[in-house]
Amino acid sequence: MAVWDAFLTEDDKKVMAARKPRKPTGPGSKVGLLVIDMQNTAMGHDKPIWEQLDEFSGACGPHAWKAVPFQQQLLKAARAAGMPVIYSKHIFHPYTGLAMSEPGNNFSSENAKSEVPIEVAMMDGDILVEKQTPSCFAFTNLPLILSSLGLDGLLVVGNSTSGCVRATCVDGRAHGYKMSVVEEGCFDRIELSHAAALFDMAFKICDVISTDQALDIIGQNSQAAKAA
Repeated sequence: MAVWDAFLTEDDKKVMAARKPRKPTGPGSKVGLLVIDMQNTAMGHDKPIWEQLDEFSGACGPHAWKAVPFQQQLLKAARAAGMPVIYSKHIFHPYTGLAMSEPGNNFSSENAKSEVPIEVAMMDGDILVEKQTPSCFAFTNLPLILSSLGLDGLLVVGNSTSGCVRATCVDGRAHGYKMSVVEEGCFDRIELSHAAALFDMAFKICDVISTDQALDIIGQNSQAAKAA
């Protein structure tokens, strides 16, 4: 059962049963792993969200921490396979002069809340893309990075499903890349938002896959690279 099934009405189910499903695009021939905005301010603590809003106003709490073990599996496999691992951070620097660059803002480069937690921390060889909009493609060097690496597809995990993940996948498809969202590796602070965004992407934009499917793709890309 898909995560969005619980939210579909009977009419919705009839429409979905009658329509021709979107044909999967597939992962691409050379794929990277994109980890979107896994930052302390978006994750917060592994406790009820409403109990931590004074400290982490944008926290996704348990939803975020539930995704961490799946991301760890993918990160370990991707690095072992030599697959490019790309992180994005939503970040503002003091030199911009924007209010969001001030140390008190959770996304300021001078605030520890903007950092990636150690559980899914970057490692040597990983690539960082800094952004100031929902999409990892908008006003960043991500397209240049993907082109220089010869990648035509991305496995996507991170925060938040309905925000930066969806925006990145929409832009990625517009740029001609094959985007595959790993369901268990993404999260949102509202369950409905998470489910609806996955539904929307699966039926209109890109492939929504499981962690096991993503691990298979990583393995296949590793074998293809060795054979080349």
